[in-house]
Amino acid sequence: MPQGKHLYNQDIPYQQLPVTGEFSIFSLGSFSNDLARFPHRHDSFQILWFEKGKGKHVVDFVNYELEDNVVYLLRPGQVHQLLDDGKDGHAIVFTEDFYFSNNNDRGSIFDFTSLYDDSQVYAPINISEATVAKLEALTILMYGEVGKEGSCGKNILKHYLNALMLILERERELHLNLPERPARHFDARVLQLRKLIESNFRQEHQVKFYAEQFALTSKRLNEIVKEATGKTLSELVHDRLVLEAKRQLAYSHRSIKEICYELGFEDPAYFSRFFRNHSGFSPQDFRDEMFK
Repeated sequence: MPQGKHLYNQDIPYQQLPVTGEFSIFSLGSFSNDLARFPHRHDSFQILWFEKGKGKHVVDFVNYELEDNVVYLLRPGQVHQLLDDGKDGHAIVFTEDFYFSNNNDRGSIFDFTSLYDDSQVYAPINISEATVAKLEALTILMYGEVGKEGSCGKNILKHYLNALMLILERERELHLNLPERPARHFDARVLQLRKLIESNFRQEHQVKFYAEQFALTSKRLNEIVKEATGKTLSELVHDRLVLEAKRQLAYSHRSIKEICYELGFEDPAYFSRFFRNHSGFSPQDFRDEMFK
């Protein structure tokens, strides 16, 4: 349930972090900001490793009790708030451009976007005792490399980050009892598509628009998306619309009609049916549930 709702604005704010450039790492215990206690977003990818934690962390409508050695992965635009009574650990902040800075990377390093996939059920990752030492070693190496000039330092950081995320992916699969997923074919066009959806999902709901941006038929683009993600393009767009609708219903004072129009729906009744079909709630029922 959202906390601090009396301070909600029409728009969910973006929080500025004590970082510069495309990659940064800093101590969670050293960072304090009043906005952190209220719903907010960030414009970069984040890895939040709580070595010690007490309190609550709310991520997209769900309350999580902070525990020791838990990792939260947050993608740009994801809404969260940190209601902590004390914390110690590390925050790693990076951009997609940092990770995929050249075409050679796309064939040789981990496609981290699957780890941050909004369309999957969100859950933090509990870190086993054996893995803690590996993460500690990698974070120490990152702190030592940050700020060094030249392309070598950037590439070294990128590979440290890559190793850390591969370890997190393994922990995620081991400890969340996830069903075995078939291997997905990596296609750089899917990364571009995710960016395109993020920029256009409010105005463009149809597969045809996205296919035209790649000079492909709708059928061919759907085949590429299905192979890489296990979902159709329509499902990706609809997932993003529903997620944003939930965020606005839970974390803003916009009326349902305003949210409907802001998300590109012309008919509030159709928007309500769409939302119910994809969430199991009417927009008003979902909002009421969040504000209980």
